[in-house]
Amino acid sequence: EDGAGSEGLGLRVSGATADAAQLKEAARLLGLTAREFAALIGGGHSLGQMHAERSGYSGAWTAEPGRLSNDFFVALLTERWEEVPRGEASQFKAIGKELYMMKSDMLLRTDAELAAIAQEYAADRDLFLDDFAAAWTRIMNADRFQGPAGSVCGEDGSYPLV
Repeated sequence: EDGAGSEGLGLRVSGATADAAQLKEAARLLGLTAREFAALIGGGHSLGQMHAERSGYSGAWTAEPGRLSNDFFVALLTERWEEVPRGEASQFKAIGKELYMMKSDMLLRTDAELAAIAQEYAADRDLFLDDFAAAWTRIMNADRFQGPAGSVCGEDGSYPLV
C-alpha cells in the first residue's frame, strides 16, 4: 500500500510541542517507553543547553550544564516558572534564576504519567542514572535499518552517502 511504513514521517517533536500525546507517540515510534524517553530527555538536557541558532531557544536547563545528573528534573519540579517570549515562540524561565525550559519540557511536569516519572527521577539520582544508561544503551543498539525495504547499510555496515 502506498505510504506503508511512513506513519512517523510527519510527526515532529520540538521545544514548542505542547501535547503530551504527541510526545508519547514520538517515543513509541522510536520504540521507547515513556520512562525511557523521559530519561533520555533528562540526560540530554542535563548535559547541554539550548542553541538559538538551531532551535530558536536559548539558555541552560540546569545550573551545571555538562554534568550528567538528575538536576533537570529537580529544577523542573521545584522552580517556579514564567513564560517568556522568545522570538516567534516562547519558553519558560525560572523566576530569579537563569534556568530555562521549553513547552515540551513542561509536559514532564503537567502530564500525570510523565510527572510521576519526573518525580521519581528528581527524588532518586541513582535511579535516574541507571535508567538513563539503560535507555541510552537501548537506543544506541536499536536496529533502525531492517524495515520493509531491508537494510540500507552495506554488508560492511557502512551507510551510503546520498
